Parts: sequence; C-alpha cells; structure tokens
Amino acid sequence: MKKDKILIYLGYNSPIIYKRGVENVILSQSRALPQNIKKYYIFFGEKDKEFFWNDIKCISIKHNLFRFFKLNKSINDLYKNTECVIHSHNYLMSFFLLKKTDIFTVHDGLYYQANETNHKLKNLFKYIEKKVYKKSGLLHFISKFAKEKSLYKGNNFKIIYNTTPFENIDLKYASKDNWETDKIKIFTVRSIEERANINLLIELAKRKRNYDIKIAGKGPLLEKYREEIRKNQLENIELLGYISDEEVRYFYETADLVIVLAKYGEGFGLPIIEGYLYNNPVFASDICAIPEIIIDKNFLVKNNVEDLENKIEKYYEELPVYNFKKYYKENFSYDKILKKYRQMYDKFF
Repeated sequence: MKKDKILIYLGYNSPIIYKRGVENVILSQSRALPQNIKKYYIFFGEKDKEFFWNDIKCISIKHNLFRFFKLNKSINDLYKNTECVIHSHNYLMSFFLLKKTDIFTVHDGLYYQANETNHKLKNLFKYIEKKVYKKSGLLHFISKFAKEKSLYKGNNFKIIYNTTPFENIDLKYASKDNWETDKIKIFTVRSIEERANINLLIELAKRKRNYDIKIAGKGPLLEKYREEIRKNQLENIELLGYISDEEVRYFYETADLVIVLAKYGEGFGLPIIEGYLYNNPVFASDICAIPEIIIDKNFLVKNNVEDLENKIEKYYEELPVYNFKKYYKENFSYDKILKKYRQMYDKFF
C-alpha cells in the first residue's frame, strides 16, 4: 500500500495566539509544499489540543515535565504508515527528538544568543546547538549573519531570506483616528523584550513631540514600558500590544516611516521588509543581519537617540528618491522566496 507523505513542523508558539516571526515563516514554507503533502505543526502550549491552522493540522502539547515524551510519542504515531519529513525551528525539540531532523531552520544561533546576554547556561546551549546540527540533515539559515553566528561548520545548508504573508492580507480594518494627523507617523512591530531597545523609542518620543509612534507586539516588558510612558506623560507613543494582521497592515499602509531597533540577536528583521512592501522608508539599527537587509546604509542608525533623530530629520530635509516596494519585490517577494523553498523541498518530496 502506498504511504501518505507528510511534513511535520516543530516550532514554539500557538499560531492562533501569536502568529508572528517563526509562525509566519512556517506558514510561508508550508505553502511551498506540493498539494498532496499533509502538514502538521507541533508546539508546546497551555494544554493538549488539536486544531487546524489554514491547511496545517496543529498539535499542542501541554508544557510540563512530560512534554518531550509526548513529543516523541506524537511523532512516532505520525510515522505509522507514512513517509515523514521533520522540519524543525526549535533547538530543544530537535535535541530531545529520538528521530533525525531532516531540515532545521536557524533564526539565530542558540549559543550566540546566550553569549550575548552572558547566560549562565551558555555552555550547555553551546552543546545543544552543536548536537542539533549533527542530528540534522539540511540546515536552512534565514540570513548570512545567522549562518556566520551559528556553530555549524558543515556544507549542507541553504540561505533563504524571509518573506511576509502581508502580501495576501486583505485590509478590512477601518481607521478610527489612530494617528495624530499633524505629526510624523512612525510604526514598528517588535517583541517587547530587552533586545528590541524600546527605551530608545521612548527617548525619541520625549525629544520629538511632533512624532506619533505606534509599537505593535507582546512580550515580557510590555507593562514595564507602558508604565514608563505613563510616568513621563507621553501622549505621542503607544504600545498597542498584540493586534490582528489586518490592523498591522493598516498601520503599515498609513505610517510615514518604520523604525526597527535591536541591541543584539536580530537574525533577519521582518518589519524591515514589511515596511518596504508598503513603500515606507525604514530606519534600523546598524547591527546583526540588519545591514544585510537594509536598502541603503544611509538608513542605518547607531543605537543612540541623537543619531536616530538626525537620520530621520536629514531624510525629511533631503527627501531622496527610493523605490522601497521595488526593492522588496526584487529581493523578498512571496513568489521569489516560495520558489527557493520549493527547491529546498525538492530533495525530500
């Protein structure tokens, strides 16, 4: 009897709750697969649950001490009477997996991230990262920077940039006077954590009252930064929290410019290309993979408020001509990236 062909993605979060970053990359990759391939996505969630996300069957495994045993059981069950390929984005899942990982996508090197924060377990992370690479077949890196900062020394790898699903998101969100119309409208999407450098945007809001800054995204420091904004009585900067894709697209389409700041650990910089999709200028930190993605070095900024302010002011004084949307289409468009993903999957299906 002919076996069904399936692909199992291993990731981090529920695509219903988060659906950013890794989840969007998985969604893009899944659309490059032949139609006859059944797709699964396994992650650790709040409880054991199964549901569909588009045409991907999601398996949530409760995040507890038994999760890795359940992970291996779930995969063993899926292997029965199927030809199975495992495509992982999760170091720990691949580390504890009894079976080989066929494709492993590297967003950031595990040891690199731990070393940047001087994590007390960084040497353990170093061991895990090396072990995962040895247990994996093909390595996929989302940027040259991600490859350079990884511990991978082999030759079986591909570098394929990210794309964004916002090309296919309908704008159904109606404006409710979200912007102050007499100000320069600035938007960004970030995980609200230390490396996103939200402090610098707060400093910018203090100095430039003619800027209206909106920041979308969740994270452990969301309430901390909201309290700081309240204490400083800043009405020209707002942390929106998690918002829908339609709302994100609305803010991209109506913004004047996008800012993407990072202190470390930016393996790609998805909001950069999303800004370009809507023909926005993007100012971003001069670190990590960002110089590799940015349209021109004139949009790179040092991580201080003076340089950020000066670069924005200079842009509005000179108004140079750039076709940001064309740059997106030529380098990061959905069709171009999907073609590369299809070539990556060719050897497996």
